[in-house]
Amino acid sequence: MKTVSVLPSLFLSAVLSCLLFFSTANVLASDVTPDNDRGGTESEFSHAIDIMGFEKRLSDTNELYIIRNNTENTITLVKLRVYYKTPKGEMLDYREVILSGELLPNTTKQFETPSFDRAKRYYYLEGNPGSKRTNGYPFIITYDLMRYDIAITE
Repeated sequence: MKTVSVLPSLFLSAVLSCLLFFSTANVLASDVTPDNDRGGTESEFSHAIDIMGFEKRLSDTNELYIIRNNTENTITLVKLRVYYKTPKGEMLDYREVILSGELLPNTTKQFETPSFDRAKRYYYLEGNPGSKRTNGYPFIITYDLMRYDIAITE
């Protein structure tokens, strides 16, 4: 006599539902957060904001972002996931950065935030190290656009 348990089929159904949900979420996420390293689907969202410049010298406790708004809307907040990497592409750290302030349509603006490097050990490779000392470590950045807020005005 074979015994059929309902629990395994309910468990299997739940697992399949979760897999379907997460695979759908990943497809949607790749549309709005193209990753520079993994490829992915490009979208209008991913082109809305560009980092035109970045600066972090060895002696700096802040990072400077020069952000371009490629939209026809005023933007009030930009959320980025920034990846800090060695010049060879090995990841050092990552974090989410929120840049808050009015960014008019089709313009560029500077934003400053506290650096990931509180100990002043790293400098941005493409910039000026800012010190005659060469005992710091160079890094590069890549980023994903996570979110931007549009101002609604009359």
